[in-house]
Amino acid sequence: MYKILILAYMIGQSPIETQQTFQMQKTFETMEECKAELTLKDPDRGTYDVLWEFVNDGNFQWDWLVAGCRNDETEEEFRIEPSYPKGKPKELQGLDFTEDRLGLPI
Repeated sequence: MYKILILAYMIGQSPIETQQTFQMQKTFETMEECKAELTLKDPDRGTYDVLWEFVNDGNFQWDWLVAGCRNDETEEEFRIEPSYPKGKPKELQGLDFTEDRLGLPI
């Protein structure tokens, strides 16, 4: 079973102190199905649909740091990171959340 995990922090607060890993409800039989869902983009906004839904459902209080697909049994992972076309937010400068962050217990 593959699931989508999102490491996020509360906007305007310390990403170190407020980071949490969220699991999306839907699960997938294969990594390919999970990747397809995770990387599906809205053609108008140019954003990932799953992550737009996450941010929107959280009333824009949370922003994502890294997201991916994970199988807990095999520990297989696929990750994506946000691009910051307007520059990385000040509170994130100098921080790296990519290494082994999706393996955190939920």
